[in-house]
Amino acid sequence: MKRIILLLFSLNILVLSAQSLNDSLILSPLRNDPRVNENSFSFVLYSFKKQESLLSVNSFKPLIPASVNKLITAVSAYYYLGDDYKFNTYAYLSGEQIDNIWNGNIYIYGTGDPLIGEDFPEKNNFFDSLVYILKSMGIDTIQGNIIADASYWGSDIVPDTYAYEDLGNYYGAGASSLIYNGNVWKIGYKLTPYYGQTAKILFTIPEFPHVTYQNKIKIANRNYGNYTNVIGRPLAKSYIFSGTIPKGNGDTIFVKASSPDPAYGFAWKTKQSLSSNGIFVNGNLITTYNDTVIYDNKYLILNYESMPLDSVISFTIRNSYNVGAEALAKAISKKYGDGSYKSYETLAKKMLYKYGADTTEIKIYDGSGLSRKNLLTADALLTIFIASRNENWYDDLNNALAIAGVNGTLKNFLKNTPLENNLRAKSGYLHYIRGFAGYFDIPDSMDTFAFVILVNDFKADTKYLTKNIEKVLLNSYNELTNIYSASKNNEDVSKISQ
Repeated sequence: MKRIILLLFSLNILVLSAQSLNDSLILSPLRNDPRVNENSFSFVLYSFKKQESLLSVNSFKPLIPASVNKLITAVSAYYYLGDDYKFNTYAYLSGEQIDNIWNGNIYIYGTGDPLIGEDFPEKNNFFDSLVYILKSMGIDTIQGNIIADASYWGSDIVPDTYAYEDLGNYYGAGASSLIYNGNVWKIGYKLTPYYGQTAKILFTIPEFPHVTYQNKIKIANRNYGNYTNVIGRPLAKSYIFSGTIPKGNGDTIFVKASSPDPAYGFAWKTKQSLSSNGIFVNGNLITTYNDTVIYDNKYLILNYESMPLDSVISFTIRNSYNVGAEALAKAISKKYGDGSYKSYETLAKKMLYKYGADTTEIKIYDGSGLSRKNLLTADALLTIFIASRNENWYDDLNNALAIAGVNGTLKNFLKNTPLENNLRAKSGYLHYIRGFAGYFDIPDSMDTFAFVILVNDFKADTKYLTKNIEKVLLNSYNELTNIYSASKNNEDVSKISQ
């Protein structure tokens, strides 16, 4: 009897110790780095089995989340839009058909599908469907214009709070209601061995004849690296390309910019697809971002539906796709508000408040996290992980997260460690800022943990910060595994003794 009492007493001590993690050990990679400000990082670690936070540091401190902000966008989309939501892209005709000629215009009207284009999951299915329908009508000539109507979201393509230096680059493209290939403008350059010379532009995809540009990109004396920058913004009439590309022997390299006119790019791709399939367009490409087209007297020939919402969210989260995140934010705002980012912020904070987060100091200025004016707390991000466990979208959200060492933005993160192919998370990166939020398990399904770590104002290259964060997560995993394993072993001993 005394032996059983002693064993139970010993077991209680181990269970108690499991509730007190060694935060000095776990957080030492950050706290021992003089480039990290103690007041500029937050960390929270939550046990789903115990339903409590095991470690919390600055969890209510508002910090810039970078792309971790996309988690708020994703959960807001699940919450407000629902599983059945789809983006639609419509094709209309005006005029009449005489034999094989359509005398009139084609109108393309979009509601923001972000996955259309050869580099994205839906590929060119919209354009192929349009070709199929026109061919089935016996049409091989359009005697009229292609009119791309992006009025559904209007001309406010990018958030006001994007940094100026981001607007011309592909990741700052923003979301219009017609999106082709992520609103990316590909500039094709020829690689030559002539160090110091201005690189030659071979072609652009799409082509924008109404946009001028200054080409200042030079050939560098190296065989690697695309160190270029683009100055411009959507709907601007001029762009500047600068920086360097490697030397080579005639190969093509692409510099990626934001589309100067997304609706025109969509119209250009439409014409290219028709022409390459034997349907010739004898007219102009016309765009509108204002609600001026009346469709009551037009013929609807195609209602193209996007992939399901969970597919849009999954691609956006796993690949940290900024345009996809902005499209989701705008879709929410359009459906339940006035279509503005202010309206989206109100809706997102309303959802967070309902789930129990303190939203007092939270600021949400975009869907992607590219804005440096966004402020989130580790507690708010943890709240959506906890709340999502009880929602029907939990599996979709979990599957959307990149897997450490396997795919997405975490492909090289925690490689060759016990957390490879285990930890799932959304990462975030801006200059001097790094963030991660997600889940990991410990062996034998003993428990699943949610974590959030945000670090701002790092005083060096963030690749060093990323290594420190890897160490924090590995310390957490090892500490938890040891504590839970010891507790489990004691339980087994106790059962045998009884």
